[in-house]
Amino acid sequence: MVNEDAKRVWAYIDEHKEEYIDLLKKYCAQPSVSAQNWGMREMAEMVRDTVTELGGSGTLVETGGNPFVYGMIDNGAQRTLTLYNHYDVVPPEPYELWKTPPFEPTVIDGRLYARGSSDNKASLLSRYIAVDAYQKVLGRLPINIKFIAEGEEEIGSPHLMEFIHDHPDMIQSDGIVWEGGSKVVNGPLIVHMGVKGVTTFEIRCTKAKDGASPVWRLIWALNTMKDPDDYITIDHFADSIVPPTEYERSFVLKNKYQEEAVKKMNGIDHFIRNLTGDALKEKLYMEPSMNIQGLFFDETDEATGMPKSATVKMDIRTVPDQDPEELMRLLRNHLAARGFDDLEVIDGHSTLPYRGKPDSLLARSVIKNVEDVYGLPAAVHLMTPGSCGMARVVKATGIPIVHYGCMDNASRAHAPNESADLDHYIKGAKLSVLVFQDFATLEESKDAADA
Repeated sequence: MVNEDAKRVWAYIDEHKEEYIDLLKKYCAQPSVSAQNWGMREMAEMVRDTVTELGGSGTLVETGGNPFVYGMIDNGAQRTLTLYNHYDVVPPEPYELWKTPPFEPTVIDGRLYARGSSDNKASLLSRYIAVDAYQKVLGRLPINIKFIAEGEEEIGSPHLMEFIHDHPDMIQSDGIVWEGGSKVVNGPLIVHMGVKGVTTFEIRCTKAKDGASPVWRLIWALNTMKDPDDYITIDHFADSIVPPTEYERSFVLKNKYQEEAVKKMNGIDHFIRNLTGDALKEKLYMEPSMNIQGLFFDETDEATGMPKSATVKMDIRTVPDQDPEELMRLLRNHLAARGFDDLEVIDGHSTLPYRGKPDSLLARSVIKNVEDVYGLPAAVHLMTPGSCGMARVVKATGIPIVHYGCMDNASRAHAPNESADLDHYIKGAKLSVLVFQDFATLEESKDAADA
């Protein structure tokens, strides 16, 4: 049930809808491509100015890369909520595939087309305009708010942990609303609070034993690492995996998975092992996976007709409590035990896995209010198949994290013709209003306190 105070704030949001959409257009018109260092300082200053206008005394915190934006509205409240977002976007290329210029925001059929519209500027601003409307109608937020926006999320957040370690006072809070979040078009809002980890690496053969082809040498090694049913066969690979509880598993099984739509989108007629139903969802959301990103050859030796070297690039999507360094040790031991000690294993980048807790104060503050805004109960995911840096933040701080935001499965984030549903943008702000209220008043659950 939406209370009268929230209804008044919602009415203000509706009355100022066009003003808030214009602000989103302004943000999307400013390029902020971190991979090309294009417009980053200008975008950071724009976010800082918005935070200041909200009463958060916005400031730029310099790092070895792009600055973080930080601000705080301190109301002397009992609880503090951090709004973490990113202001950088991916490159817009290829330009020729865009129907409208990527940095000229264009509204078509209720969607705003622009690079960065859904990832992450609509989500960022939906929270900021909720703060704006709440204060203008009710005068004071029931919680303290911290604003953190980084400018390097799209290039792997190389300075995020540096920021957290150097400024623990800035990150410290009772909960973090993370940058992402999505919904199904004409379907539920997805609330997720965890991610699979990712461990990337290369295996290189420069001089194979017995004069064998480096390419074949890699193929033979790869065949020992995974079987035809997609089970990973590296020795002791699963020893550290912590299985989900039945309570956690129930959240996975409750969610609907559009099997036929996914098969059609990928041009396949069945999934691996012919999985379907609950078994398919368990594999997707709870099992680790291993992927070959590419196989690369050096120039061919004229005398032998074979490449002088070969390299395979790979990644493993991990689940709790798999550790990247331990996985690399297991892989090297596995290969050596089978006579492949001539192969070089080269570590890449990694993120940690994290399975979120649906009983955290923040998770409950979000989940209970979704239906009042969107008309459908939330689809709750404790861990998504994708990966990001949130797990390292949880491990370093112990602060619960929840994703909810303004992307949907038609947004085409990272692709040409990226867009954000403007109705979803406004509803995202309305949801944040309810989250602010409940985050201030809900009691900690016994399960969360014991976790």
